[in-house]
Amino acid sequence: MKRAYYDLDDGQISAIHFGPAGPPRIVFCHGNGYNGLTFRRVLEALDVPAIALDLRGHGHSRLPTPAIRTLASFDPFARDIAQFLNDHIDAPVVVAGHSMGSVSAILASEYAADKYAGYIGFDPVSLPISARLMSSFAPLRAQMMKRFVLAKKAGHRRRIFDSVDAVVERYTGRGAFKSTPPDMLRDYVIGGTRKVEGGVELTCDPKFEQAVYAAQSHNLYRAAKNLPKNSRAIYAGIFGPSNRATRAKLGRIIGHENVEFHKDLTHFFPLEDPDFAIAKLKEGLAKIA
Repeated sequence: MKRAYYDLDDGQISAIHFGPAGPPRIVFCHGNGYNGLTFRRVLEALDVPAIALDLRGHGHSRLPTPAIRTLASFDPFARDIAQFLNDHIDAPVVVAGHSMGSVSAILASEYAADKYAGYIGFDPVSLPISARLMSSFAPLRAQMMKRFVLAKKAGHRRRIFDSVDAVVERYTGRGAFKSTPPDMLRDYVIGGTRKVEGGVELTCDPKFEQAVYAAQSHNLYRAAKNLPKNSRAIYAGIFGPSNRATRAKLGRIIGHENVEFHKDLTHFFPLEDPDFAIAKLKEGLAKIA
């Protein structure tokens, strides 16, 4: 594993390299509140050159965080992914991600389509037009932040802890980490904290994480038209941010045979069942190869 920093227009994005040396085969984009190191176990198991990005406002990227009051979509993350691909990746790669990262990877294809050998999305947030329209207005986004359970919890999250161990102890068996394997939880904490006076601090501001949940005005369906034929979306049925109509809408674009729905999986399945996530990435890589 090696962390590197790559120049973007207004700072540097952190990228963690996994696997053997060589041109990357896959670039992975994490979900809201997470970071690239969280998926070490999954990406190392692929045994191919892989890169996990720390998206803007997350992990150890050195990029300014968008203003919370004006953040209305995932476009800032998408443009960062696209610039990274265009400026620092020579040959087409598989672009994959979870949740926010999987949506941002779709949006990025509008700006960097020729760098996509394929796409694999784990439970991309696929909302109806009503939710997207609500996110276009700041007062309604403020209401979404207060009423959406995950956003509300994120906004009240503690940010400063005594140590990495204290963060791990706090999150073990709770909330989204209820079924996360211990090694993945520790990687999440290490990848998402920095030392400060008196302890460690979460690098993702809980208030920013809260705002991201409500920033849903982007149009992933329009962007998905730029994805290559080798594209797959794997949806979850428990706490999954999609419905039958939105899954079908994406299926009409990338092919219904490329959209899977697993009613017994939760939205956090890449962390709860990393072996399943590994298998799906390996299937996708093999198909695209």
